[in-house]
Amino acid sequence: MRVVYDPRHVFYSPKNELNGFNMVENRDKPGRIERIKEIIQLKYGNIIVSSKDFPRSYLYFVHSSDYVSWLKEKQYTLENNQEYFPRVFGYDMCMDTKTPISKNTFEMAWISAKCALTGASLLLEGEDLIYSCSRPPGHHAGINYCGGGSYFNNAALATRYLQKTGDIYVAVLDLDFYAGNGTQDVFYNDNTVLTVSIHGNPSNHYPYISGFEWEIGENEGKGYNVNFALKDDINGRIYLRVLEKALLEIEDFDPDFLIISFGSNTHKDDLTTTFNLEDEDYKDMGEMISYLNIPKLIIQESGFNSQSTEKIIANLFDGLII
Repeated sequence: MRVVYDPRHVFYSPKNELNGFNMVENRDKPGRIERIKEIIQLKYGNIIVSSKDFPRSYLYFVHSSDYVSWLKEKQYTLENNQEYFPRVFGYDMCMDTKTPISKNTFEMAWISAKCALTGASLLLEGEDLIYSCSRPPGHHAGINYCGGGSYFNNAALATRYLQKTGDIYVAVLDLDFYAGNGTQDVFYNDNTVLTVSIHGNPSNHYPYISGFEWEIGENEGKGYNVNFALKDDINGRIYLRVLEKALLEIEDFDPDFLIISFGSNTHKDDLTTTFNLEDEDYKDMGEMISYLNIPKLIIQESGFNSQSTEKIIANLFDGLII
């Protein structure tokens, strides 16, 4: 196992987010990744590798040139310590008003993406299990928009990087509480990528407009997008039964690589979400995933409770490394 980490993520420090009409403190703090890195080092020793550099043109594997230019140019209009809150579609290329842009957002999102791309490159070099300490998250970013604190879609970029080497099939499993709407958007018409997401019902939870069970893909991608939208207050037993169904879908697809967008916000102690998974459920989750004999890249998404996250990550890898 290798863990990809870039210390420059600490310079991504958003101060606020706009929740409806209220300005509240942004919960994405650098400490959440720093604590994960410390826990992994204590358990497994020196398995940390630095992110590599890549041509910025790789962003266009996934995102439109208009969107990339918009995000880059928007940050250049800002002063130090200034935060801009997008005014959603029709004015800005963003799906919500709570995804702040600051003077270094573009560069910080690109560093996060490079961690994921580095993980993909290590898979191609023969590694079987990689964890990418990506921050900010990425799975809500679509082809031509940001949202949900996501600017570039790390999982999608890693997928396209793997596929540029040849006839490669990839499964993307999203285990964040919130639906991976951006990843779904990128691959909705693609039969070379299976996207599977287990999440809270979007009738009640972000992103509200996507992640429903009837969204199964279109054109060549029809049947290659699977959403498991779950009720509030479910426990680990129910979640793991759904995960078993998701893993069967992946096994049937028989991909060359598995990318997991992992959020630690499904835990009972995460007060912003409504699932009730216990610490030990994540070890079971890791064990179930480990039975898929496929090289795996795990990319960190959301999960802002550092105390629960350190236990979750420790248990997840105890299950994965059996």
